[in-house]
Amino acid sequence: MGIELRGLAGKKVLITGGAKGQGFNHAKAFAEAGCDVAIIDICKPIDQIYGLSTPEMMASAVKAVEDRGQRGIGLPCDIRNEDEVQAAVGKALDAFDGVINILVNNAGIAALDFIHQMRSETLHAVIDTCLKGTMFVTKYAVDNMIGRREGKIINISSAVTGSGHAMLSHYVAAKHAVNGLTTSWATELAEFNINVNAICPATIRPGEGQGSGMVSGLSGEMGMDPEDAFETFSGGNMAGEKWRCEMQHITDAVLFLASTNADMITGTILPVDCGQMSK
Repeated sequence: MGIELRGLAGKKVLITGGAKGQGFNHAKAFAEAGCDVAIIDICKPIDQIYGLSTPEMMASAVKAVEDRGQRGIGLPCDIRNEDEVQAAVGKALDAFDGVINILVNNAGIAALDFIHQMRSETLHAVIDTCLKGTMFVTKYAVDNMIGRREGKIINISSAVTGSGHAMLSHYVAAKHAVNGLTTSWATELAEFNINVNAICPATIRPGEGQGSGMVSGLSGEMGMDPEDAFETFSGGNMAGEKWRCEMQHITDAVLFLASTNADMITGTILPVDCGQMSK
């Protein structure tokens, strides 16, 4: 008998940062698996941060879900703002008849700063997006899971939590905190049959348009071509041409943890990191 992902069809999914990059890839994959998908994304610039999603990207992401025969909902929202988060999650719950089965806390940003030259605005943007935003969204999405005694929460962390990285201390600190949230919530929510896990991706190959944008965005600050920056960031991977991370590698792990195949997995920090964290 072949092995397939089970229990995804008909589920209601909420993804942050879903209009662009790996979040967009996750949204399409969930739709292909038979899930309805609500997408939260900022759809506007953040000062001193590379280009993020746009209203046009959000519309394209919703259409991509609908083109796969599922319901798509676009929810422009700055997850750094708790009031906006409460309103956006409320709209998702209203649209999905009070049910969110799967939450993917994917939204994140990074920047390059030496600690002695740390830009205060950038520090707040990174911490507030990666850490506080994850907490805000979960705060408002998890109550329906608790009431139904069922749910999957998947946090996107980073392989940087297993190695040292100069000029990324705000990002590294935020992602260490996401790992801490994961194990804490797994313990706190276990009695309600809610699984909480995190994925630690390696640096993901940059892409145009709605492709992965973090490396492309940081490459300008590095004075490098995006592909050269990708190779630089991937320097901690295992040796050999195989060990380069694409968005689909992360999506495969997300769908596995969301499926009933992973029902006995919780509190896990799963590296999809090309071996970085083993060194």
